[in-house]
Amino acid sequence: MLSMMLMVALAMQAQLKVAPKMQKGLEKVFTTVTTTNIPGQKAVTITTDTKYAVSDATAGGYVVDVTVTDVAADVTPDNIAGQLLQANAEVLKDITVRVGTNKDGKVERIVNYAELQPKIDKVCGQIVENMFKKVPDLSQRLSRDVLKQQLAGAITEETLINSMRAATSGLVFNGKTLMTGAQEEFVNDQGLKMKRMYFVTGKNVVAKSSMNMSKDELKALVIAQVEKMMPDQASMIKDNIDQLMDSGMLKMEMDETANYELQDDGWIKSITVDTTSKTMGQNVTSHAVVTAK
Repeated sequence: MLSMMLMVALAMQAQLKVAPKMQKGLEKVFTTVTTTNIPGQKAVTITTDTKYAVSDATAGGYVVDVTVTDVAADVTPDNIAGQLLQANAEVLKDITVRVGTNKDGKVERIVNYAELQPKIDKVCGQIVENMFKKVPDLSQRLSRDVLKQQLAGAITEETLINSMRAATSGLVFNGKTLMTGAQEEFVNDQGLKMKRMYFVTGKNVVAKSSMNMSKDELKALVIAQVEKMMPDQASMIKDNIDQLMDSGMLKMEMDETANYELQDDGWIKSITVDTTSKTMGQNVTSHAVVTAK
């Protein structure tokens, strides 16, 4: 009985309620530096600044305006994978996403989603044209329309909400009570189902995540992506996907370790995230560091 009471006491100490200070006019700015290593390519480093501004207080919570104010990348014109990473980072540059939260700052909805779509479509068109100017022979590998659709189509209200809860987001833990040993399932900003376990020490949190998808779920995801990006090949993929998965050619894995430090007001002070993705035998790793300005 004493041992059980001690374990309960320790568990209660190793928990943290995240409800950051929220008031109209409050602003926070974070710099994120992400280095991605792709097989056969030079490592790509992308630096972004993101501003979080509490623009309104509502009966149920707050509205936080999230804006990517700056994007810088060291991508060379011949690095197609790097160009795509940079394009994804630039899609929402200077576009304000108004996020509705509850009283604890938990992300619940995108307030201005209807206004965002035409802006995103326009920006995606400009990004694609710039990419084709930088890489003249890109047209031999990719279609302008398919690439634009890939960029713009990836941004739905659901994916925007997921991105606001992503590992490198300044709003990632808002509204949560974190406890050592606690686990949760979530969908990351790439649409993959993940499982996460927490380890809490004071205002420091370690979160270890791994991909958690069944064969049928992964199959449905692959088919949906092919139907969007390469509709003319969707039938062939559907007919052969079981064979491809059984052979291991479409095997996917993802593991992520994130370290967080919170400020006294409940906002993020710093984040370090290391991610390893394995797809079709290829390993892609990334290292991201987020710091509050």
